Amino acid sequence: MWVWLAVSFSALLHINAAYRGPQWQFYLFKPLTIVLLLATTIQFGPSELYQKLIIAGLLCSVVGDICLMLPKDRFVAGLASFLLAHVIYSVAFWGELAGPIVWWLPALLGGAGIIVYLLLLPSLGRLAVPVAVYIAVILQMTWAAGEYWLTTRTGAGLAAFAGALIFLISDTLLALDRFRGRFAAATGSIMTTYYLSQALLVISVLLR
Repeated sequence: MWVWLAVSFSALLHINAAYRGPQWQFYLFKPLTIVLLLATTIQFGPSELYQKLIIAGLLCSVVGDICLMLPKDRFVAGLASFLLAHVIYSVAFWGELAGPIVWWLPALLGGAGIIVYLLLLPSLGRLAVPVAVYIAVILQMTWAAGEYWLTTRTGAGLAAFAGALIFLISDTLLALDRFRGRFAAATGSIMTTYYLSQALLVISVLLR
């Protein structure tokens, strides 16, 4: 219970600092929130391959967070870090399948991904290919999490799928804010969905 209060408080401090300052609070609590989730996974999660993969994904996410919040925005480096995190999460989810896969889920996700990419494309420039690759990977990660839930029908699978879907929403909001024009509620919306998605992935470990 206390650890979730600490995670929530850290996330709120970061989001508040993004709008009101101080700057040190903004820089400290963004990665600290994920570090707290990482510590929770290590301390309370069962020691198995799935746990280790989620831990590795969280570590990549911390690196990505730091890259994206630096004064000189390392967007490509951040993109690469989160790309690796999604690949690692995918490996964790695909390893949990317990039955035949469905094809309507990737069709739905693929259609949504194409629509988002076409909305972004006019503003992407030289990032058109990297962003296309990133979208493909996160859609595949969400598909993997969906298959995990559909083939196991467990609480852990549902938490993983919910986390992946919310991660997809968070990244879509981030891309729209960066490439289609900033909106006032961007930071709050992006970071709330981001932290919620990562927390659900941690919960998927704790429920095993």
